[in-house]
Amino acid sequence: MVYASNVNVSLQYNLNDYDDGDDDLYHVVVQKGNVGSSYVYALQLLHSQHNIYVFRGSRQKNVNFDKSNPVLRLIGQDGYTAGGHTQTWEYANQSGDWFVGTKPMPNQDNWTKQIARVHIPDGQKIYYNTNLQRLSYLNRAGESYGIGYSGDDMARVEAAVSPDYQYFMIASGDVYHNGYFSLYYLSDINSALNAAGTNPVDIRGIHCVRAFEIPGIAGANGSVGSLQGFDVSDGGNYIYISSQFAGDSNRKIVKIPWGNANPDSWETVDLNPQTILDANGYYTELEGIQLINDNDLYLTVAYHRDSDGLTAMNRIYRVNWTSNI
Repeated sequence: MVYASNVNVSLQYNLNDYDDGDDDLYHVVVQKGNVGSSYVYALQLLHSQHNIYVFRGSRQKNVNFDKSNPVLRLIGQDGYTAGGHTQTWEYANQSGDWFVGTKPMPNQDNWTKQIARVHIPDGQKIYYNTNLQRLSYLNRAGESYGIGYSGDDMARVEAAVSPDYQYFMIASGDVYHNGYFSLYYLSDINSALNAAGTNPVDIRGIHCVRAFEIPGIAGANGSVGSLQGFDVSDGGNYIYISSQFAGDSNRKIVKIPWGNANPDSWETVDLNPQTILDANGYYTELEGIQLINDNDLYLTVAYHRDSDGLTAMNRIYRVNWTSNI
């Protein structure tokens, strides 16, 4: 891989800090933070990563959340199907509408297999994915480009929206550590969901702009390794992925030119030297990303206590760099 130059990291938002008395979120990872024009959002997974809770607070450096008043609750515990494990929280460019994962796969650590579009704030708990507008057959996203695999082999699926709200990306992975990336027009996705109501929308019925596969991208020996957050650039020209196994010092962002499965052509943003990310007594875990522009993004970072592993703190940083690809 090519290495990025002039990497700059700055703290933007403190989401919570339990050990310092800021206890307005749960003591678990913020899987995805999102910075909007007025609010900052935090997506957390509760009840052993079965239930999806989303919180929002006014956009300020020390964000104040009300953990007794989430804007969304999708339940996946006790056999319910609305929740699960996801790192998707993307604005759909329709007022109050957001994309999030739904329908857990119990044999895959409850990672979700569908992408729902929800409307917030919603004061009610939602128990069933069938009550949501949603995209299905995501293992077949990009089928017109030869992409597709058995649904039984799906390990995970996420969605991302380009900063200009033109493109919608499906990123999925199978149990063999292969990655699949498919690009759609966001307007087509929204139109299909608007028309379907709570009937599932088969992704194969929506025009795919382009798609490709990256074999062996994930896993301990993968070309990226840990896959955390995903995003896609304006024009759909680049994919961005945040990567760090919990407790591992190898933390990075990888920039991939669309359609290029050769890691030699990718760019690594090495975050190991960025001591601003460090906190005494904690180890980091990189989480979701939100692209602002090419080579400029928000990065959510979780902090686990060295003493007992408790997730006591979550922050959002801004990361930008000079690209060499």
